[in-house]
Amino acid sequence: PSSSASSGINAEYGVDELKIDEIKLEEEKDLVCSFNLSLLQVIREYQNLHGLKHDDYQRYRQYCTRRLQRLYKGLKFLHGAKKFSNKKITPEMYCKDPRYLMITLIRAERAWAYALDLKQFANTEPRKQSHLVAKLKKAVIYAEELEGTCVSLKCDPSTQLEAKAYTHYMRGMLNFEKANWQRCLVAFTSAQKIYSKLADAVEEGGMYREKCEEMTPKVQYCLYNIQSSRGTIDTNEVGEELLAELDGIIASRASAPTQAVYELKWEGKTVSITHDEIKIQLAQLQDNIKLAKDVGTNQEKGLELLDEVVGGCRDVVQIVRRAEKLESADTLTDYFNYLRITSTIERFLLMAQQVSDKLKGVVETRPGTKMARPEDLVRLYDIILQNYADLKGIVSIEKEGEFYRSIDVNTMFYRALRCFYIAECHLGQSNWLNAIVLYDKCNEHVSETLASTSDKEMIGELNALSKQIYSQRCSAHASAFLHSQLQEEEMTDISPADKNRILSNCLDQFRLVSSAADLPTIATLPPDFQTTPCKPTFFDISLNQIEFPDLSTRVEKEGALSGLSRWIWGR
Repeated sequence: PSSSASSGINAEYGVDELKIDEIKLEEEKDLVCSFNLSLLQVIREYQNLHGLKHDDYQRYRQYCTRRLQRLYKGLKFLHGAKKFSNKKITPEMYCKDPRYLMITLIRAERAWAYALDLKQFANTEPRKQSHLVAKLKKAVIYAEELEGTCVSLKCDPSTQLEAKAYTHYMRGMLNFEKANWQRCLVAFTSAQKIYSKLADAVEEGGMYREKCEEMTPKVQYCLYNIQSSRGTIDTNEVGEELLAELDGIIASRASAPTQAVYELKWEGKTVSITHDEIKIQLAQLQDNIKLAKDVGTNQEKGLELLDEVVGGCRDVVQIVRRAEKLESADTLTDYFNYLRITSTIERFLLMAQQVSDKLKGVVETRPGTKMARPEDLVRLYDIILQNYADLKGIVSIEKEGEFYRSIDVNTMFYRALRCFYIAECHLGQSNWLNAIVLYDKCNEHVSETLASTSDKEMIGELNALSKQIYSQRCSAHASAFLHSQLQEEEMTDISPADKNRILSNCLDQFRLVSSAADLPTIATLPPDFQTTPCKPTFFDISLNQIEFPDLSTRVEKEGALSGLSRWIWGR
């Protein structure tokens, strides 16, 4: 968002921590930004929610890509539609909106996740190893940019401290893959010392201690390799200067004033929000909701903004569930679910308005796009009614409150619209009687809603709907009557030529019989001769396959005399 929009939202919703003071110092000419971001907490929440519980680095990398796209779109920090232009984030942009800091952080996380995803295939494919190192170098560059930004803008001391530890961790990962054991040991040891000091300085230091324990096996492996190569262990880079710097930052952090609290008022309840990430996300959501209401006739832009609100609400709910010792976590979860459902309803209402305009001919259907049908509106109103049912299931909404009663009224209103468009579907399919019954049912819904609401805008829409129902019902009634008349005209008397027709030959025709003399002939006796085909001739070819029995034993045997001797002797 622009600077004016961002500052307006911060002032309107009381997010004191997001008020960015742009102070140009006369001597140093630097920008001072007073915001605090718990880097390790944000990283851990993203990693646990998106695949790293199961070591799925590809899923986490894909999430980082989607998150960057949402940030680019929300901040209007685009890189060109056709030709890519590499835009740089300036210090002024960081001060206008702290979400630019998240861009640098998520870029580093994406490169790191890509590297560890490649590491799974590095043993079998040697080229993956060089690709892995290149990605880790990119992660180190982004981490150094993050650290330099936090220091140059004089951010909160804890933010500077965590950025420094994050940079050391990324350097350690890079040197670990390059087998540079001395530099890897220095980097991991520096990160461990920073995180251990942070764990001692804050009440909720468990995640910092877990991070230190995560790096311990790598530190031990570095020590083993250095000792195996008979090298000397040198950790002077982590010595007194760094420890003195850490003590100074922690001391200034302890003497810093308490962070501002944002009070959220909803449904008669007041919730204090101190979580920085939740406050940043809430400001962004309120910004998009306000912009979505001011889009006017640009419905496509409104749909994009509402999509961002719905996705942002899901992200915040996950952050609330993972946050430790967060006050009124259930109320915050219900509030963001309420924002998600109401934004979803607004989104589908915009889509229903688009379809309705196409049906009425207000908007022309572009060539190559799908034609609008009443069935589309029925489906959209089904989804809207389901969302209102989900809205009633939110525990924090008072059952006797005005908002809860408005849910019932809106449910009746959209139920009437749904019934009307179901009747339109039957009317389009020439089901006249079904359409008339549904129009009558729709009139009942309209009457119930008029008796329950006092909203003038809704009453006007209901009166217009009632007139439309009356018009369409008359049209359906007339069409049904005309259809019945056409059917009667088709039912003509039986002509004399057809009286002697056989009943079996005209079963598919309906004939109106006025007397017993007009009854058709059932059958003729004696029956008429019919031509039948001649019986076909079959050739017996099975004889070639028959094997006859051997009858040689029954044949009479010839004597010893030849034929000539038998003739002479008369035998």
